[in-house]
Amino acid sequence: MTSRDNLLRRVTIANPVPADSDLPDELADSRPPVVLLIDESNSPIARPKVSVTRKWRGPAIAAAAAIIVAVAISVPLLLGGGQDGTTTADIALTTIPVVATTTRHPPATTLPPTTVPVVPTTALPPAPDLMQRVGADVMQPVVGLFAMTEFGSGLVAVGFDPGEEDLRQNGVIFMSDDGVTWTRLAENDPALTLGGVLIYGITEGGPGLVAVGMGCEDDTAPCLSHPTVWTSVDGTEWTRSGADPDVFGEGGAMLDVMVTDHGIIAVGSTMEVGSDETFLSRSAVWFSPDGADWSRVWDGDPFDTEESRFIPGIMAVTADPAGLIVGVGTAENDLGEFVGAAWVSTDGQSWERVEPNSSEFGSDTGADVTVFDVTWSSAGFIAVGTEDGTEVAIWQSTDGRSWNRVETTEETFGRMGTLSSVATLESGFVATGPHGFANRGERPVTLWTSPDGSTWNRVHVIGAGYAMSVVATDDTITVAGGMPGDFNFHAAVWAGPVFDPGAPPSDPLPATDPQPPEVDEEASTGLTPIGTLEAGRSCEQLAAASYSYAEAVSYWVRYDRSTDLDPDGNGLPCEDDYSAVDIAEVYGGPDSMSVHIVSALPGDSEGRIFENTGPAVDAGVICPTGTTEFLNNNPPTRSGALYRWEDRFTCGDGSGTFILGTDVFIFVESGGTEYGIWNIVSGTGAYESLTGGGGGRTGPGDADAWADDLVGRLASGTEEN
Repeated sequence: MTSRDNLLRRVTIANPVPADSDLPDELADSRPPVVLLIDESNSPIARPKVSVTRKWRGPAIAAAAAIIVAVAISVPLLLGGGQDGTTTADIALTTIPVVATTTRHPPATTLPPTTVPVVPTTALPPAPDLMQRVGADVMQPVVGLFAMTEFGSGLVAVGFDPGEEDLRQNGVIFMSDDGVTWTRLAENDPALTLGGVLIYGITEGGPGLVAVGMGCEDDTAPCLSHPTVWTSVDGTEWTRSGADPDVFGEGGAMLDVMVTDHGIIAVGSTMEVGSDETFLSRSAVWFSPDGADWSRVWDGDPFDTEESRFIPGIMAVTADPAGLIVGVGTAENDLGEFVGAAWVSTDGQSWERVEPNSSEFGSDTGADVTVFDVTWSSAGFIAVGTEDGTEVAIWQSTDGRSWNRVETTEETFGRMGTLSSVATLESGFVATGPHGFANRGERPVTLWTSPDGSTWNRVHVIGAGYAMSVVATDDTITVAGGMPGDFNFHAAVWAGPVFDPGAPPSDPLPATDPQPPEVDEEASTGLTPIGTLEAGRSCEQLAAASYSYAEAVSYWVRYDRSTDLDPDGNGLPCEDDYSAVDIAEVYGGPDSMSVHIVSALPGDSEGRIFENTGPAVDAGVICPTGTTEFLNNNPPTRSGALYRWEDRFTCGDGSGTFILGTDVFIFVESGGTEYGIWNIVSGTGAYESLTGGGGGRTGPGDADAWADDLVGRLASGTEEN
């Protein structure tokens, strides 16, 4: 198998974002995931399709399905590395939460989440000493956590990490006796590492622990990911269910699991591949008396995903003391809109969807609505989720059958976007967000409490990242999710003391600022990220909005080097709206000459070749051809950029080498193309004094070969350049 340095992955994602969306696909989807089908033969599997190509330049594997990443990444990619280093996947659904983005550059947010969460660029105001991160020493290498539950007198949390050998996800198990000191278990257990593993839910039950999610046993392709169960006595060794289409379906995922008086219940959805290249998905419920033997006891109505998006189905389940089991998630109403949904059962076998067309579960604007979690207290059921990924949504029900949505416009949620998990306290509730794989809001991980489910108070701002699960014990509140660090995302757990929702800690944010601070890539400038701007902006508009010249060049490159922004066609866009100093900061001094650099990416069959054309080549400023070599991923050098990669170019005529770096402003736009600003870092031989830069993009060329396509200007041997 080739090294990660040489791996070029192409991922074709079904379920594109609406045409009027201003966000990349993997950030715009507000529903979490559930199933994926991988066909490495590159055969067409689903329609419509949006190609998203990811590539590695170096070993960086960032988190972030999702939770791209990208958040929200938003798609758990169970990918197998081919022998030639190329992996092609056709993914039937993009709505599964995942934080893993795997690219040649560090992070954004995968393919979760969902996905992948937005990394803040400004410091948060000081907050009360309420929640502290714990277990960082053992969690730092791991990408993300999906679920957490009580086990005995302690806690167990589950997540995922990219596999070292086959580059598919491995399951991750953490356990703690006190919620503070954590240990990773079964790190090399084949049940968690063979093929691909994503664990979405876990409960104490059966032989000891029962975990559910999705998996793919084969190390060969094609690989059909299907609902999967793992069981363990104590978390140190695991047994994994095998593929059984009659029970688990052809594809899909189990998203939550719980023990009831009737047995163990798992919920999620299944997916079938239709005869005409369509997918039929439906909500599903499984039953087991012991965690080992399973049967699928209920299927929802089928949904054809040929022309619409995938429905994730039942995402969370709980029960009241009387034995009423309630599941929540996403479904479709009679108008074909994706809305929040609730299902009830009295025996775990027969299920009924309640109020399928209630306006309480829908959106006035027709936006997608998702319910992520549900809990019960003596006051009834409380469920949390999101509308469109941008507005927090909370629902109440006294009986599980009739629901009303809580008015949140007067609360302090602001642009939080999502609440991902809710738990019951002795006298109220605690909730957290944002959801790692469905978040289009712009907030850090934050904790809220409520005495009644209707009135909510912000009590703690934890910081950058995402939250997937909150667990409340007698004396501790614990949150599991992920946070950015070292140009990657890492699993994270935060813990703090239980407090009285009727007398909560004071709001940690200043009274003069009723909304949490901006914490995504907009924070440093207050501007919408340049990569999410729609086409048609003029240079005058960009300058007036205070976008830097580098951002304006990135925008110009993104939209095919539009002549509207460069009417004289000289390769210097927006000359009349930015100063000569601004222009020189990107392109170099006035003596620089035009150049066009096209270089193949690591893993391309053509090899790592570059070809240069233009006046700079004709004048001998730069050589015409040679080879490239990936060097590293570094922090970006320009405000607003997401990450930076650097390559060494070695001229074929022996004249020298030069290092070129690119700050990437946008990640995974249409076709998977990336856009950024490049510059010469250093050189040797004839290029020791080489300077200059410009704009570039990475994507398919005329022959569908993936390459860096850079335009700009170069100069040599002059100080001022």
